[in-house]
Amino acid sequence: MNRINRGFTLMELLIVIGVLGILAAGLLAAIDPFEQLKKARDTNNRSAAIEFLGSSQRYYATHGYLPWYKETVSGTFDCDGTDTQIPLLRTADSTTPWSAVPVNKPTATAHNAQMKTCVDDTLGVDGEIKSTFFDGLATTLYVVSGGTTKVKVCFPPEGKSNISDGQTSYSIDDLAAPTAVSSACSDADRLLGKCLQCFE
Repeated sequence: MNRINRGFTLMELLIVIGVLGILAAGLLAAIDPFEQLKKARDTNNRSAAIEFLGSSQRYYATHGYLPWYKETVSGTFDCDGTDTQIPLLRTADSTTPWSAVPVNKPTATAHNAQMKTCVDDTLGVDGEIKSTFFDGLATTLYVVSGGTTKVKVCFPPEGKSNISDGQTSYSIDDLAAPTAVSSACSDADRLLGKCLQCFE
């Protein structure tokens, strides 16, 4: 009695492996696609914060002062107008909370139109930042200065991993009418979405 052992052909094995790979990819995508979207937005927001920080630092390197320190011929600050927040950027703050000014889309709730004008008239004129920068923002950035040579740019991360990241160690006082950034982020602040990642 001849017994012939038959196994799977190479083609059958490749098909099974391919089907298992497709199922595994589908399972991974189904785990939490919204978290993946939040991480992607966080990456874009981080890039925007770093772009704003870099443009402010380059402006300082060129002119010797930050945009909100630009003076007019008469000796007043060019970026003030009737705004009450921008002058706070020039307040010397050695400890937290630091005064913060929101930077976001013109259609956003906490939009500071005079900060946009200040940025357009300084960073925009020098070509340090694109004219479409504000339109592309997907979140609110918070600008903190506290000194003539210091600038810090913060954003609120959305993804769970970024919120719990050690770099997310600052918090904003009020989401609706932000005025200050503190160097602490409690668990309660994390739940409320008030924690920030800052770059300086």
